[in-house]
Amino acid sequence: MKPALFSCAILCVSQVAFADNCIEFDQKNFCEVWRNAQTSMQTVEFLSSGESLESWSTMITVRNYPGKAVLKDVIPEYINSVNPMFALKPDLLTPDDSANLEEVYFRMLLLAPNKSHYEYVINKFYRDNDSSVKSIFYSYRIPFSPTIDCDQVTQNRNGWTQQLQALSIDEYLAQ
Repeated sequence: MKPALFSCAILCVSQVAFADNCIEFDQKNFCEVWRNAQTSMQTVEFLSSGESLESWSTMITVRNYPGKAVLKDVIPEYINSVNPMFALKPDLLTPDDSANLEEVYFRMLLLAPNKSHYEYVINKFYRDNDSSVKSIFYSYRIPFSPTIDCDQVTQNRNGWTQQLQALSIDEYLAQ
């Protein structure tokens, strides 16, 4: 089989295999396209139909941090990893009505390292009744421009945050 056909076959089979693991968000289905199972951090990425990891408009990422029992074990390292990409100072939100033991949100505008685009990211970090910290983030890609068009973000960020608050990621990690 030719390499290009083989790669296409693998991609198609992997998308079908992951199609069962989907999240409904912002009136779209986001299905699993990539997963790693490192011992220090499990990550699963979800995209809507027709998008790829190389070219996407919106993405959902879920993470589990085994062995990290409180948010302060995870958040400083995460903030240090994205700090060089901050285009604006992030917002930090703590909900009054959380059902979790700990829960915070970071809403931030990041500039991709290659400066090809911005990403508006809302990241929910939380700890529920088990022994590990989890996070779920929604990323909205904005094309690079000297003047950033944030109309979609301004109109939707509170709704996106509310939708994230309603989600628990355990079922998406277990697939």
